[in-house]
Amino acid sequence: MKRLLILAIVLRLLVAGFLFHPDIKTINFQASFLKTGVFNIYTYLVDNKKSLTLKDDFVYFPLTYFTVGGYQWAASGVLGKGFDSWLADAGSYSAVENPNIFKYLVTLKLPYLVLDVLIAFLLMKFFEDKEEKKKAFVFWLFNPFTIIIIYVFSNIDIFSVILTVLSFLMIKKQKLFSAAIFLGLASGFKLYPLLFIPFLFLAGRNLKEKAILSVTPLITFGIIILPFISSAFFQSALVSGLTTGIFTSDFATLALSLLFFYVALFDKKINLFNYWVSMFLIIFSFALFHVQWLLWIVPFLVILCIKKPDLSRLIFFLGAIAFVVPLLFQDRYMSISLFRIYSTWFDMLPTPFTLVQKVYDPLNFQFVFHSILAAGNLVMIYKLFKEDDVNDNII
Repeated sequence: MKRLLILAIVLRLLVAGFLFHPDIKTINFQASFLKTGVFNIYTYLVDNKKSLTLKDDFVYFPLTYFTVGGYQWAASGVLGKGFDSWLADAGSYSAVENPNIFKYLVTLKLPYLVLDVLIAFLLMKFFEDKEEKKKAFVFWLFNPFTIIIIYVFSNIDIFSVILTVLSFLMIKKQKLFSAAIFLGLASGFKLYPLLFIPFLFLAGRNLKEKAILSVTPLITFGIIILPFISSAFFQSALVSGLTTGIFTSDFATLALSLLFFYVALFDKKINLFNYWVSMFLIIFSFALFHVQWLLWIVPFLVILCIKKPDLSRLIFFLGAIAFVVPLLFQDRYMSISLFRIYSTWFDMLPTPFTLVQKVYDPLNFQFVFHSILAAGNLVMIYKLFKEDDVNDNII
């Protein structure tokens, strides 16, 4: 296990240091104001937008700001004096030609690495059998999806993901109140865990417990955002495309509603794990998702692969298809420009969107792959809920 862990860490450091997505620079530029004493980043960015070199709003929730900013302050000695200048540099060429960029990338992604490894150990706790524990450890650390989503795309969603894993670990131990708290904390990084509140409500054994399980995540989330309530916060984070993107599809909203009514009316023995996974499968089937969102479901698919190995091939196939869909966006940083720290000549190369466009409409091509993904996800949901598996509690 130690050798596997060392190999996994080395692999991650190589990917972390040599691939650059601009999100990591933007987020850390915004979080850097914590070092200067800025508490409410939302109003600060709006009020000072004209004087800032990077003018994007902070579209994440408060815990992201304090976590990233706090780590940046702690690591300032390693990052060095020129780091803040690099963050503030809005030049598309000078930013990636900085000789310290490899050090910056590795240092800034170290928290991802720590949480990534912790998730591997947490996943082992879902199993009793030693062989299954090892499989969970290996499947998480060496599946290509995890490495790409976290280290190539600088995915800060890992903060919320580890909290949702902890939440389901509490569910496994029948500690639903603790699970509700962890979901509330996770929503302080990203809002999506709050979508699960209706299912927590139904899992309560009586009306009092149902009410507590429903209100606890909301209260936790409310306490986190209360000091920041303002028009700037609402516009930047609460109603941003990053937050509301899930609901851009009426089909996704309808399907999630139907899933809730199914469990409310027909499912007498609620398997929360099945509904958590199904919720994401529905979202990825009907909403235009960002590749970073896929991390939300990956730990739970690892559990599913081990508990139901007959689904492993389908899961891997659907994972590959899910990667193709956002790859066909007209976004250079989904593909070729990730390598521009080696040479800005990579900006001259065509993207997958451009290549496909020469022979076929890439949007239609994307629609075909998304349709395949939706069909496969529906098959997966059916297999999760088919009659002979209803009483098979995965966790």
